[in-house]
Order: sequence, then C-alpha cells, then structure tokens
Amino acid sequence: MLKKSILILLFLVFISQQEVLANSDKNTDNRLDLLMGKNTHKQYHDFFEKLKKSALKNDKKTIASMVEYPITVTVGHKEIEIKNREEFIFKYNTIFTKNLVGKLINQKYSDLFIKDTGIMIGQSGEILFGGICTVSDCSKFQIKIMQINN
Repeated sequence: MLKKSILILLFLVFISQQEVLANSDKNTDNRLDLLMGKNTHKQYHDFFEKLKKSALKNDKKTIASMVEYPITVTVGHKEIEIKNREEFIFKYNTIFTKNLVGKLINQKYSDLFIKDTGIMIGQSGEILFGGICTVSDCSKFQIKIMQINN
C-alpha cells in the first residue's frame, strides 16, 4: 500500500512538472494571478505587449512613462541614475540599445520569469517590471519598469 502511494505521488509530481515546463500563455496567466494577485494577469500582459510595441516603434515617450522614477539603470557595467522622465528620454538611446530592444522584442509572454518581486524580461534579467502599490493595502497599483540591466 505504501509503495502504491509513493508511486502515485511521484506520478502526480511528474505531471505537475510537465505543466510547468510546457510554457503557455495560460500557465503564465495562472502564475501571475498566483503571485501578483487574483485576476491581474491581463494588466501585466497588456503592459508587456505595450512595452514591446513601443520598443519596436522606438517610442521613447511611451516607454519613459512606463518607468518608476528615480531608477538606476546599468549600462555596460556602469550604473546610471535617472531622476525623471525627461532625463530618461534624453538618455534613451544609451539605455535601450539595439541589443536590449532585440531581447525585448524576442521575449515571449509564455517564457517570462515571474517572481513575487516582479517579472523579468531576458535571460539575465535585462528588464524587471512589476506592480507599485498606490494605496497602503496594495489593492490598487501601477505596473512600472523598476530595473534595467543592459
């Protein structure tokens, strides 16, 4: 009986691992809802798609509006403090290089790395975005880019 229970348990673990490994938009939606709050996945998905489209169009103003300021960005192993939207727009081409834009554009929603602290774009965490609470109980939030590592 114990042997049968262990086999069933191992089978269930194997099946659950297959779902995690088989990335899909639905799995990403579920993970976002679990870690970021129930029924929030659409907001995060929309933010991600808007960021990709804006980068593709080289829309500096839209991307600048998606950043939480002040922000420290890393470019070529050097940290740069960006105080506001205007400064971000001025330094945009230094921050959003062709390499970074390429990684962003090629990132699939289903392959995002999601933790309770934020969502990472790129294999090395080139862009981190997440919800910033706008009220003390975090029942309302804005999604913003919190970190850029180029």
